[in-house]
Amino acid sequence: MTVRRGLLAALLALAAGACATAPLPPPVVNAAALTVDGVRMDPAGRIAPDLLAEALGAYARHYGTVRERTLVFDFPTRRVEAVLSPIRRDVMAVVDFRLPATRPRLFIVDLGDGSVIAHRVAHGRNSDAAGDIALSGRLAATGGAVRASNLLDSNESAVGAYVAANTYDDGYWPGSMRLHGLDATNSCAFWRAIVLHQAAYMTPDTDKGEVGTSDGCLAVELASRPVVTGLLANGGFLYAGPAALHVPSAADGRDSQAACEAVRLKPELGPQVPPPGA
Repeated sequence: MTVRRGLLAALLALAAGACATAPLPPPVVNAAALTVDGVRMDPAGRIAPDLLAEALGAYARHYGTVRERTLVFDFPTRRVEAVLSPIRRDVMAVVDFRLPATRPRLFIVDLGDGSVIAHRVAHGRNSDAAGDIALSGRLAATGGAVRASNLLDSNESAVGAYVAANTYDDGYWPGSMRLHGLDATNSCAFWRAIVLHQAAYMTPDTDKGEVGTSDGCLAVELASRPVVTGLLANGGFLYAGPAALHVPSAADGRDSQAACEAVRLKPELGPQVPPPGA
């Protein structure tokens, strides 16, 4: 009897341990109703409903598809690593590139209660309708983005779903955050060195109220960076859109992930040193 009781206790302990480590069920997403697990996202209506629905659809599509792994890319001068984590179910971010860059348009959504906070974020200078006004050495944004690209060296933003990876310090912008593109429209993001980083040019100019543009990265104000990375790093889901901004390249595959890797790794091209953060 004592042995049986001991075995029963052991089995119960194992069962309890298994329950404690069992993964959470996937979220129930209704993109049309803008709900996650029955909770209305953004009840105050700060995010355009069409883009929020697009983002939620992408979240449902990609949830559970990202495994823990490290992307490694050896440039001649340094090694770049993105440590990926599974997509989390507590938070997501939505970027509406249609809005003027001077307005907060990076929306961070609490998937538990649907509440939203917002921050300014840059778009790539070649995604802008025009950018002929110099601002602190950068090109000033004239409004929202009008195009997006997955091409290397395009200096355009890339739309689609991202998973936020690790933060890192490279001597330029402390606490920057690696991003990994999950869609065909942004699959080259890691190889383009597209990250989320802080930039002084995202604080509106005191004279003209202007903000700058990036080389394709998601640049935020200095004060915003620790808030954004603190909420999203290591598995946060980010959707930049709308998808309609993407302009496909010629049908030669130059904007595919394989093409991006191949170009960056060709030794005959010489040192392919990425910008410290674009």
